[in-house]
Amino acid sequence: MEYLSFKYLYPPRPDYVLTKDRITHYEKEGWAAQYKKNGTCTIIAMSPEGEFHAMNRHAEEHKAWNLTEHIKKVLRHYLPKGHWTVLVGEILHSKTPTIKDTIYIHDVIVHLSKQLVGSSFEERQILLEKLLPNGIEHYSHFEIDPFVWKAKLFRTNIEQEFLSVKDPKIDEGVVLKKLNGKLKPCVKADSNSGWQAKVRYPTKNYQF
Repeated sequence: MEYLSFKYLYPPRPDYVLTKDRITHYEKEGWAAQYKKNGTCTIIAMSPEGEFHAMNRHAEEHKAWNLTEHIKKVLRHYLPKGHWTVLVGEILHSKTPTIKDTIYIHDVIVHLSKQLVGSSFEERQILLEKLLPNGIEHYSHFEIDPFVWKAKLFRTNIEQEFLSVKDPKIDEGVVLKKLNGKLKPCVKADSNSGWQAKVRYPTKNYQF
């Protein structure tokens, strides 16, 4: 599917919530995991000319945040020139008290001006690693730049990862993703919820 001008695509995100005792079962069934940050779900589109659109999961422009010139410069350096690219991630700014003006990227849904419909999550993770080569390694992500992070993918010991960090000001939990889950056209908010599920840390307002 060609992508030749900007149009909003709903970011793949989970609706289904699991309890932590189900993590091991999903891991055995071929699901992997990425940390869920306390951020704002976002798509970031770069045009062939290097211009950007950043919109939240409600198909709205961000009201209290703009993509910084620094982040734009970093993405222009890594992403293919002359083509559309659309990344999916979280903006870490308004919800995190200690992290500002940072993007946490965990998927790519348009590459070389083509929507990656039909591709598996694992195939897109391989592509994302080529686009944004691993930088400094942290517990949850690779630091491409101090303000551009790429989510790590955990295939084993997911429950241990889930239990290792418990600061909901930064990490809300993990998102389990089926490695062979195929991307469907991103035309609805729940178009791609079937191959994802989230497991959240307990907080005052949310318990297992």
